[in-house]
Amino acid sequence: MHKHPLRKFLGLTVLYIIIIVGIFVVQFKTESVISKSFGDLSYSVSQTQTENNEAILKNRFSVSFKGLSFNVDEKNPVVAADKNGNRRELKLSGYSDNSANSVRFTFEGGTSIEFRGETREDGFVDFSISTKISAEYRSIYIPYKINHQYTTEETAKSSFLLTSKSGEFIFMAPGFENEKMVFNGRESLARFATYEASKQFEFNQVEGYEGTSEAAIAKLFEKFRGSLVSKVQALLTTAKVDSLSEMDVTAYVAELSFQGKYNQAIDSVPDSFKKGNKRSYISSPFFNNLAVMYRSLSIQDEKYKSLVESKTLDVFNVDGIADYILREKKTQKIKDLLAVPNQDGFAPTVYQAAGILNVFLKLYEKDKSIAASLQSSLDACIEKIKTGCRLDNGVLTFQEEDESALSIERAVFVGNTLALYGKHKNEDSFQKAGRLAIYTALSQQDPEIRTLSEIYPIMAPENFFLPHTEILGYYGTTCVWVWSCAKSVVYTHKPSDTANIFIDFPLNLTHYMMFNGVPNFGGRIEIQGQMFRTDPRFETYNSSGYVYQQKSRSLLIKSRHKSKLELIRLFYDGPRTFETTADPSKVPELPKPAPKVEPKPEPAPETPSPAAATEASTDSEGTNSTVSAE
Repeated sequence: MHKHPLRKFLGLTVLYIIIIVGIFVVQFKTESVISKSFGDLSYSVSQTQTENNEAILKNRFSVSFKGLSFNVDEKNPVVAADKNGNRRELKLSGYSDNSANSVRFTFEGGTSIEFRGETREDGFVDFSISTKISAEYRSIYIPYKINHQYTTEETAKSSFLLTSKSGEFIFMAPGFENEKMVFNGRESLARFATYEASKQFEFNQVEGYEGTSEAAIAKLFEKFRGSLVSKVQALLTTAKVDSLSEMDVTAYVAELSFQGKYNQAIDSVPDSFKKGNKRSYISSPFFNNLAVMYRSLSIQDEKYKSLVESKTLDVFNVDGIADYILREKKTQKIKDLLAVPNQDGFAPTVYQAAGILNVFLKLYEKDKSIAASLQSSLDACIEKIKTGCRLDNGVLTFQEEDESALSIERAVFVGNTLALYGKHKNEDSFQKAGRLAIYTALSQQDPEIRTLSEIYPIMAPENFFLPHTEILGYYGTTCVWVWSCAKSVVYTHKPSDTANIFIDFPLNLTHYMMFNGVPNFGGRIEIQGQMFRTDPRFETYNSSGYVYQQKSRSLLIKSRHKSKLELIRLFYDGPRTFETTADPSKVPELPKPAPKVEPKPEPAPETPSPAAATEASTDSEGTNSTVSAE
């Protein structure tokens, strides 16, 4: 058995070599690696061959660009997280490199990642990574490595500054976590680009400059709110009211009202303006004439409809568009509009980017689910605003790609939006940069009345006297909303055949409201505890009143407050299904009906008395309401 050990050793060695070589031959016959390069960008992907000679992709690929590498395999897969935070590995299902500078990897379920390198005029290649995440996931995680040839410095939660012998570069993504890039929303973008400290702006560079604090902006806004009042008053006292726009007068009245001078403000505006042709629905909460002014509100609605159907990015900068989106949110046209920023080739201007962010914030406050439709475009909007920033010795301005500077009004709008979005994201650098932009725009000159009235809603967000839209709820797909200057309006159904409208406004003051989307209640309306009838002259009386327009489903109300919280009730023939937007904890309680007191029996009169007559009582003018005696 042990006579020929050398022969046995040599035989086993040959056998092992044959087996090992056989394994390698079989493996290389069934597995292959495909690789390709586009200059500095290269990729490889692995696949296996089945017995039927079909190629099947393995869940393994790699991409490299300069000092960055993205190696995906069984140990480091691409991972997706759903809305509950549960994570799962994504399986590669396909890839394509149809263009001359990019490769796209697609995963089961529809998620895709595209790596792209584009050569600029100066010869440098901009590298980007874009993702499209399927609806079932909230975010994806892609493993990455930064080669040792770079020294790295984290400049923010979403960027690294990379330094090598060839220069400085910045690596930006929606987020980084444990050597994984994090992409949120349906679509997101990451970039690798050259960094020039003298030209590249980062939001945290504004730290320490005058004008970045909340106190500095509050002081500036207080100054210019006072300036608006004094400038308008100067023109009113010199009978130059024709030089004032409706927004000028409206902002002036709102500011004085906020100071407790509501009646004084309204009385100071001459009849030539109140009865002139400059007025529209905008100033109607102060100056009545609701039936005539309602026509302009209908025209504005048609403009919104036309703009939405155009599906251009300019729509997001139209004043009041967020309210219109909320009113029509259950329609397909709104879903189509909100999909526009998510399309390929999305390239907003600085002003458009701020408009999208502004609309997102307003939608998020009222309905987070519809705001989510814009979520995937937000990172690109912030990036666009950042590329438009110019910081010079504490002065922060915005420029579009054609190097045109934004007007004062637009600069304040972009700065304010950036600050609000920073508050939403808890990004202090965004907030400070936004404030510095506002400070720069307003502190270097004395703005004209027109500029001050246009930015007044930004300067006085807490002033409810400024006429505004309030979304009250929905009868099915029909929105009930009001144009008003009330502090708050709540619309509920309790019981289901009765609509209750609670209106919060200072005691003893009168204002006017346009309700929209209100079903016909057949004239059965109760105001201040009395049943009222409609009267086209209702605005001329020294009391509350109304007109209902059945064709437009509009309820026009004059509300003269005998109490701070007035209640108007509409009575319907049967139950109505209504979805209120009111916070249940903030819905006022309905007044309890007065307890009925049974009269004590009286002795029979000696002589019969005449039958009691039904007595009708009227208001102070004798025409506006009727009360049935019981």
